[in-house]
Amino acid sequence: MAFYRGEVVPRLVQRLDAAFPEFGWRRDARGWVATDREFTHARFGVRPDRVVAHGEAPAGFLIHGADAVPWTAYVNDGQMPRGERFAQVVRELAARVDVDTSPIDRAVPPDRRAELLHDFFALCRRELAGARGTDARRYLEARGIPEDAQEQLGRVPADGGRARRELESAGHAVEEIAAAGLFADRRWPGRIVGAWSDERSRIRTLWARQPAVDAPAASKYLYLRGATRTGLPPYGFDVMPSVERRRIVLVEGVLDVHHVQARGLTGICALGGTAATSGLFERLARAGVETVTLALDNDPAGIAAAHRAVRAATRADRSPELLVLDPSWLGESKDPDAVLRARGAEVLQQLLDRATCGVTWHALHLCREAGPDRRRALERAGQWLGTLPPRLALQQEDALAAAAALTGYSREAVERAFRARFWAAERPDHDRPARQGPVMA
Repeated sequence: MAFYRGEVVPRLVQRLDAAFPEFGWRRDARGWVATDREFTHARFGVRPDRVVAHGEAPAGFLIHGADAVPWTAYVNDGQMPRGERFAQVVRELAARVDVDTSPIDRAVPPDRRAELLHDFFALCRRELAGARGTDARRYLEARGIPEDAQEQLGRVPADGGRARRELESAGHAVEEIAAAGLFADRRWPGRIVGAWSDERSRIRTLWARQPAVDAPAASKYLYLRGATRTGLPPYGFDVMPSVERRRIVLVEGVLDVHHVQARGLTGICALGGTAATSGLFERLARAGVETVTLALDNDPAGIAAAHRAVRAATRADRSPELLVLDPSWLGESKDPDAVLRARGAEVLQQLLDRATCGVTWHALHLCREAGPDRRRALERAGQWLGTLPPRLALQQEDALAAAAALTGYSREAVERAFRARFWAAERPDHDRPARQGPVMA
């Protein structure tokens, strides 16, 4: 999968006309558009201009008014390939654009730690499904996650000795088990557990949740000691179908992902907290994500984290389009999961559909922080907007228009003042704070 996304898809995007000549692909401003009317009408029943492959690294094509079709499914008679068939399809696609497949033909050294975490998590999954997992299953059901949606969750065995013996029987050395830290925290036994994987679906860390509604916030979630989440994709991203990865929603809680998915909403993954760095947004952009919607908690920590995330996304060398579900829209609910439980999936989806541009949302926040002084408000927003890189020029202009409407100045006057302040001289580095001084005076 990593080879396909990192090597094959980028080359396909460059040579789509050679890889799939039957479409008659022609480049346009956003990527590719089909031109062969006879083929698209016979195959899909649509005009060729309804078939497009847009975005920086599309892993398939889109038929307007219908679903996206991954390249892997297209060459496999419309079915998503699995297992060895997937590897065969990747080789076929690579051959169409002259990509050397030897990297995936070579043997890969075993990842002993990942294998150990895999076996431990498999043990936990059996524990949850068995007689000892009854209470944990009941808690999950109370959280809106029925048994048929609990397959990717487990329960840490209460008997650590038995768990160690099973891992040793599976071929793991005592030293390896000790180094992994699986039994280092006495608070883990009996908790619900989930596996956090990298882009290649190799487990890198585990989280453990206390199965109690009134669990103290400080110890509600625990993470595996000595295992960092830095450099990992959001929780749940690795198992997300490629057609859902173009637009994703980021929430805070890892367990919320399972609840939201169980209720039929797609594209949901979790930060496992409030940290969203520039590196995260760059990785998501490289993975083909086009839009990220932040849906963080409706509390001071969540609101502050959403503003930090916007700043982080603007500092990234590249980033998906960032939207924000304003936490205040959640009303009395603390987070999207609570909205889902209290008001249903349709209401939550409507809130997500209302999500606004992150740049505009943050700029208006800066205006409001300044109080009733209109010029000071524009100064606050203008100083930050002036640091944005050229790739965000359109978002910058929209934010200026929104700031003008909020403060009561005309859009034209605000834009003239902004241009005079920030564009008359050399543009400041977007990683440095803007120079101090009046902006819109």
